[in-house]
Formats: sequence, C-alpha cells, structure tokens
Amino acid sequence: MIRAVLFDLDETLIDKTATVLTFLPLQYQRFRLGEHGVDEQRYIAEFLQLEKAGLVRKRDLYPRLVETFGLPGDLAAALFHDFETVYPGMAVPMSGARQTISALKQYGVLVGVVSNGEGNVQRPKIAAAGLNEGLDLVVISGDIGLRKPAREIFELAAGRLHLPVDSCLFVGDNPEADIVGAENAGMHAVYFGPKNAWPASLPSPRYRIDLLPQLIALVRDLNALTEGLMATKRPRLR
Repeated sequence: MIRAVLFDLDETLIDKTATVLTFLPLQYQRFRLGEHGVDEQRYIAEFLQLEKAGLVRKRDLYPRLVETFGLPGDLAAALFHDFETVYPGMAVPMSGARQTISALKQYGVLVGVVSNGEGNVQRPKIAAAGLNEGLDLVVISGDIGLRKPAREIFELAAGRLHLPVDSCLFVGDNPEADIVGAENAGMHAVYFGPKNAWPASLPSPRYRIDLLPQLIALVRDLNALTEGLMATKRPRLR
C-alpha cells in the first residue's frame, strides 16, 4: 500500500524555470553586469547550462560563471549571496501543486519533500510558494550531507516517517536523481516530465504523469490493485 508520497522540489512542486527566468534578469540588472560587457541572454544561458538542471550547487556554480565571463573573482561571493537571499522569496508553485498535496492528505497518505540543495534556500522557497501546510516531512540534502540519487537519502526519509521504503512513492522530474535513485532504494517512482527528456540509455519509467493532479488517481489505482492482490491471497473460510 502507498502510505506516503514524497516529492522532489524544483520542477516538481516548484516551477523552478519560471522562478529562475524571473530572478536572473533582475540579478543581471542589480549588479550592472552589462557594464562589464556581459550580454544578458548569454548570462542566463550560461547559468542554466552550468547548473545542470540543479545538480550543481550554486556556491560552486557562481565561481564558474564569473570565470566564464572574466569578471572579478570577488563578485562570485556577492552573486551567490544575492541568490541565497533574494531568489527563494520569488518561488512560485507548479500548477496543481497545492491542490494535489491537499487531495493526497484528504485521501489519508503522508506527504513530504526530499530535495537536493541548501536548507537556507530550499525551505524559504517552500514557504514562499505556499506549500508548507500539509507537508509531514522536509528533507534537504545540504542539511544531512546526502544527495539524491544516493539510496540513503530515500531510506532516511522513509525512516523519519516510520514507514518501509516500499510503502512510499516518489515523484520527480530528474530521471537519474529522482526516479532511478528512488527505485534503487526500493520506492515506487513516478516520472513527472516530458517523454522526450527521458534518456534513451535508461529503461522507460514505469509510471509517468503530465500534470500533478493525475497523481491522485494513480495512487488510488495502485492501492486498489494492492488490495485486490491481498484479497486473492487470503485463505477462504469454509
């Protein structure tokens, strides 16, 4: 039985692309990077390329970004501090995120977040997006020294909910960090992303959704299937 649904944060519960594309032009303007000969669109493009869909920590990204554009080295720390303090408050929820969390809670399952990143960035983002209410668990990699796809971070999350890993379902957009990582830990996993973004080198995801609210019916169907299988194994009374 699925007793808990755990979510990735960026590009799953939070529309990271929309948030980043709002933040970066403002950062570019605040630091007057145009005066250093930096093109705004190239600045945005280099940021997105260097972060590798969120797998690279921002404290490591900004020195590389500064080096790419030949900017003064001390600017990296200032840009990173700006990211830490300004970006989290701009986070917006993914379409259907709040409704899905609410519906899952009403259905009776626990709901949590397991995210790579720094706690002082990810937790304010959750609050800014209005997602705090309804979450039973928040695990951030920077707080515990583990990062997805390490199986231990998924095991830790299940343990904090006092549940076996196979009663948890993980939802995320990153094939390796989220889906492969969760499945290697023994969790069910749902890919929330476009078909054409799934690597050909990996087996096709067992479950995939296009919209977060589709998750509610999927959880109900999985539990109904489990109940049916359990019923067939029960000894019949004579």
